[in-house]
Amino acid sequence: MKKTCGVVLLMAFCALWLTPTGRAADVASSNETAAVSQAELAKLLVEVLGLARFLPADPTPAQNFAILMVNNIAPQDGWDAGRAVTRADLARVIVQALKKSGEIKTPDDPQAWIDYLVGIGVPIDTVGLATKPLEPLVLPVAPKAYTALVDPLHKEIKQVMGPITQFGADMTPIRELFAFKPLPPQPVTPTGPQGARF
Repeated sequence: MKKTCGVVLLMAFCALWLTPTGRAADVASSNETAAVSQAELAKLLVEVLGLARFLPADPTPAQNFAILMVNNIAPQDGWDAGRAVTRADLARVIVQALKKSGEIKTPDDPQAWIDYLVGIGVPIDTVGLATKPLEPLVLPVAPKAYTALVDPLHKEIKQVMGPITQFGADMTPIRELFAFKPLPPQPVTPTGPQGARF
């Protein structure tokens, strides 16, 4: 009798613990309050679009914003690390990342960006679903030349990319041959009336 009551009590406890209603309510309430910041969106876009190779290992939000803006990707009011992402901001940056900004008829209307994404079948209910169709940019723009440290303990930064050296025939004599050289000025001899020289 004690064994049977213990087994029934254990099964009831397991059934209550494993019911999805109690745990799902906790998860749903935490997801409703959690919003994605623009700093998090920018970090995700930099990784998805293949722009992370132009930045240091742990870039700041300002560095992420800078490389996205160089590649013409920004919300309507600009990037702000503390601001939460709205559907209009998300739609705008996704369309810009897809390089389809020219297809928006009224770019000042935030709803036009959302309608365009819905029209091509991109769901913008979550950031994860909206960034799914993105691929690395074909011709990304880097903000500056690569820099690297030769010695990690040495603080002086040296550029990796030096001056461009071209190898080939010496073209100096040919350049001198075809170079424009103005003639030296000729002295002018003053003459008087009827061609008399002074």
